[in-house]
Amino acid sequence: MVLPAVSVIIKTYDNTHGNTCATSFPTLKELLGDTLTALAKQTHLPREVLVVDSSAGDGIAQVLQVTSQSHVLNIRHIPLPPAEFSYPHALNLGIQHADGDIVISLSGDATPANPRWLETLIAPLADPKVGGSFSRHIPRPAVPLAWAERFRLWWRYRSRETTIRYTDHIFSNASSAFPRALALEVPFDETLTELEDYAWAGEVQSQGYGIAYVGESEVYHCHTTASLKTLWRMLYYVYLRMKADTGGQTSNVKRQI
Repeated sequence: MVLPAVSVIIKTYDNTHGNTCATSFPTLKELLGDTLTALAKQTHLPREVLVVDSSAGDGIAQVLQVTSQSHVLNIRHIPLPPAEFSYPHALNLGIQHADGDIVISLSGDATPANPRWLETLIAPLADPKVGGSFSRHIPRPAVPLAWAERFRLWWRYRSRETTIRYTDHIFSNASSAFPRALALEVPFDETLTELEDYAWAGEVQSQGYGIAYVGESEVYHCHTTASLKTLWRMLYYVYLRMKADTGGQTSNVKRQI
């Protein structure tokens, strides 16, 4: 079977001022290095990796330069001024520059956890009735997490199965895949900062597409905030989802769940 050409878009924004993460949590540069190494070991290699970067300094660019010299990946660096950064804008920009038929979205702090992450993530898209797919999120090894964060991951990503959903809008651009043509036709809403994935899933579902949750496509993606803060974010995100579903205003709201 001939697999489609895939463009992986990684959104990076290194703004460490006020960072409350535990000291044992890797830096964004370290995470990006791990992610690129994991991408180079996939059973199906992407055609290209586009890093849309709004980080201060040249740390990310240096990681990409070193990686380009030692890996088989075709890496493209797309700078985006920090003042213009938002996750949906960075993703839409990457989609416009992508060459692949399928686009994969990765957050800067998300890393493929197994060599078949890409192959299994894009597999549901062979069905033209499936508009998008997203991965199972798991904790990073040896990173201490509060109980609420572990509960959040279990609550949302406990299943190891693949399911197709036509009404549940849960979707995560931390690790997702979709046809580039569909994303150009239905771009991610740049007024819904960090809620764009949920809204996009609802829009394409309203057009008859399914959204696939792929439990076999695992990605390391977790947060190290305290339990009370995590619980507050979970409740706030539910509130924001309700507002989005009823047409309420969610512009400039940051989702951190």
